[in-house]
Amino acid sequence: MKKRGFTLVELLAVIVILGLIALVTVPAISGLIKSGKEDLSESQKKTVELAAKNWASDIKNVSLLPKEDGASICVKLSTLQSTGYADLEIKNPKTGKNYTMGYVIIGRSGKSLTFEANFQSNGYGCK
Repeated sequence: MKKRGFTLVELLAVIVILGLIALVTVPAISGLIKSGKEDLSESQKKTVELAAKNWASDIKNVSLLPKEDGASICVKLSTLQSTGYADLEIKNPKTGKNYTMGYVIIGRSGKSLTFEANFQSNGYGCK
């Protein structure tokens, strides 16, 4: 009479192999998730900078833009959202919560404008 089934040693060997596979893959996957969140945050930052560029090129009151080399202005994310240039919520990649404050510093460097987006959750920054 033949017995069908697996022995305890065979089952333990399979469990050990699956455990080793999990040990190798879990850190790699968590690293990919972290990297993806940081990439998303950087992408959102570039999108807001592009929205500020569009806002700066479309505004009627050009006197709002910096005129002198080294001068800068601060445009709040809420301003870009209320005028229809930005409609996304920016998430902190570490906490997953939305930033409560965001702004873009528009500076003058020679004849061109520079744009740098900043996001904060503490409410400081652009006044």
